Amino acid sequence: MKIIIMSVFLSAFLFISCGSDTGSGDGNDSNVTPDETTDEATDELNDNDLSDEALTEPDETADDQTDETVNDEDGAGDAPIVIGHNSTDISKIPETALLNAKNNLHIAYQHTSHGSQLITGMDVLKNHSAYEGKYDWNSDGSSGALELHDYAISEVSDLSTGDSEDENGDTPWVVATRAFLNDEANSDINVVMWSWCSGADHDAQRYITNMEKLISEYPGVTFPFMTAHSNGDGESTATGAVHMLNQAIREHCAQNNRLLFDFADIEAHNPDGDYFWDQNMYDNLNYDGGNWAVEWIADNSDSELATLTGECSGCAHSDDPVEANLNCVLKGRAAWWMFAVIAGWNGQ
Repeated sequence: MKIIIMSVFLSAFLFISCGSDTGSGDGNDSNVTPDETTDEATDELNDNDLSDEALTEPDETADDQTDETVNDEDGAGDAPIVIGHNSTDISKIPETALLNAKNNLHIAYQHTSHGSQLITGMDVLKNHSAYEGKYDWNSDGSSGALELHDYAISEVSDLSTGDSEDENGDTPWVVATRAFLNDEANSDINVVMWSWCSGADHDAQRYITNMEKLISEYPGVTFPFMTAHSNGDGESTATGAVHMLNQAIREHCAQNNRLLFDFADIEAHNPDGDYFWDQNMYDNLNYDGGNWAVEWIADNSDSELATLTGECSGCAHSDDPVEANLNCVLKGRAAWWMFAVIAGWNGQ
């Protein structure tokens, strides 16, 4: 089966960020200045039309995984693939899928502080002694680790700061991505990811159009789409609301068989699948009734997730209360799920 994958590139070269970017692996966040507005994201589509179970081919097995990323020439696959709150149980990922990701993926990731949540979570998994190196990653793929270049395209900070266009309708993050991929030194890169800082008041259609440009121009590269984080506005349908940006991205991915890392969906659900986005949830997982991470950890204090959360600190915008570090742990787990899928796993 050919799975299609896409990526997210963007941001203007501004020394701007969504706040302190304390969670990082091999990169540093010199472009990040404290504090920025947050955004909002919706996730009803993930629970219904975009569930993980509905997005994979039933006839594939882990043994059928390919040893490379699989792309159609037009960037379209058999079905959309959503990496969301149903994609955080890493115990389901076969060892062969992790090895395929480590052996075959060469990833470039550009982000500011909110985007660092994936890296912070991946660092927790990498450093957890019980995993014995199972989730190792570094910038060159040495010692059998996953190759991930953090802050790879630093000419532009992130999708939010890169949301403008030139006379060709190209955004700064697209221009920077082209320059990066056209550099012979980066010829092995086959996955490019960009994340949002604040998604509020940004142009969803411009983002979608520019993502499709890259998918068309670089058929050998996977470009995951990405939604934006919550900012307390719930499911507002107002112009410029994060909810509307996220819904537009989700709908496009569903209709065009694209790969989506649903950043917002992950933070909108606790590990039991309970949904909080519609309760004016913020990026530290506070909602109208409390904080879902605090509540879930209290009820599951002996769980592996609680242990990992205790080993996590500095989850950007989500470490106060400390239980909210769970946000990064879940996103780090989902990142590994996505990489395994890109490398050929069917997600089953």
